[in-house]
Amino acid sequence: MNLERMEELLFYRNLLEIDFVQDLKADAPYAALSRLFQNYSNMPKGTNLWHIFLSDFLLQDENSLSLSAEKRGWSHFSHPEFIQREMEILYSLYHLNLSFFFPKEQKAIDSVFRGKVSETEYFPSYSYEAQLLSFNNKLEAAKDALEFSSILEMEYKEYGVGLFRCHSAFSLEKESIFGTSSSEYSLEGLPLQKYPGFSTLLGYEKEISALKENTEAFLAGKKANHVLLYGDAGTGKSSCMKALLEEYHSKGLRFVSLFKKDLEGIPFLLQALRERPYFFILYFDDLSFENFEVEYKLLKAVMEGGLEGRADNILLYATSNRRHLVKENLSDKNDIEYQEDLHHSDTTEEKLSLADRFGLSILFQKPAYTLYQKIVLSLANKYKLSLSEEKLLTMANAWSIRRGAATGRTAEQFIQSLLVQKKD
Repeated sequence: MNLERMEELLFYRNLLEIDFVQDLKADAPYAALSRLFQNYSNMPKGTNLWHIFLSDFLLQDENSLSLSAEKRGWSHFSHPEFIQREMEILYSLYHLNLSFFFPKEQKAIDSVFRGKVSETEYFPSYSYEAQLLSFNNKLEAAKDALEFSSILEMEYKEYGVGLFRCHSAFSLEKESIFGTSSSEYSLEGLPLQKYPGFSTLLGYEKEISALKENTEAFLAGKKANHVLLYGDAGTGKSSCMKALLEEYHSKGLRFVSLFKKDLEGIPFLLQALRERPYFFILYFDDLSFENFEVEYKLLKAVMEGGLEGRADNILLYATSNRRHLVKENLSDKNDIEYQEDLHHSDTTEEKLSLADRFGLSILFQKPAYTLYQKIVLSLANKYKLSLSEEKLLTMANAWSIRRGAATGRTAEQFIQSLLVQKKD
């Protein structure tokens, strides 16, 4: 078995286009090895980098076979004999020892293509690297091509493939097409990280319960509402969104972080997301519109759904300090006189109708001062600050007066200021 058999691949042909493989085929093995070190230098000592490279490719390559497995497995695939053929090629490639490309450095190079690492705890459990090592260990344990195929199919069915498998949050990127007035959009995965959970958000149990109930219905395939979290600044609205992703990403929840400038790209998003077996929340943080901004009309159309109807796996969640999102003027109430509008209520109704499309609106109010103190004490305990309760609360009171607010955000900023001054 040699690399030439890659040419026989039917579904995973993108492997042929990867720079590492191109370098090997061009008889530039050291350039290929350099790429391996650049891409996987953070792997544990002794890792078989060829195995890691192929495992990484298999997790990320979106093709007709991997997407079929992600959606409903391979049992319904029209020509199963070609799956078996493909898996035999991949299994042989996986167990290929590339040391023969480096005959003069056999000893030094041996561990790069023969090593084996079982320690997935080398990385945080939520990280992609930990997931990659875990998956690679499963493939290394496969006794034949049939077991290799079964492991790969199960991985796709349980966790997915490609961008949505490897990330839980995304941003929308826009790029102008050279020489035209058009633009094309793409999704970019945001770095995986661990967000604080709901346990850090004190005093908003009722609000959080309503948010979780709606989201759990969504994840269960039931009817659910678009959600607006609104109210005073610093009360934990954005933190709730992060906690939501932390709690439910393992159940298929994915976030696309959006801004007003991204509204024109939403049709692309709907097309790209609606057929994937995940649950997507289009998330607008601190959403509001000035009275001269009319983009909110596009957002209303998206929330209602066009001719295709609303996608069952897409919802819109937003946070805002405004209940009605679109700024209103006193002139709106007198628009016959000031705007020459024949129907004086139309302007106001038009602006209010956006907020009405959020089936669930949750108010976050400033906490009572006793709750502010409770948050301060909870955070101080979390970070093991040694100040007495009396001194801590006296300082927290002075801090809130200077900041002009006594919210969860204020409490967190106060504790952070103490941590900056803390000596190890």
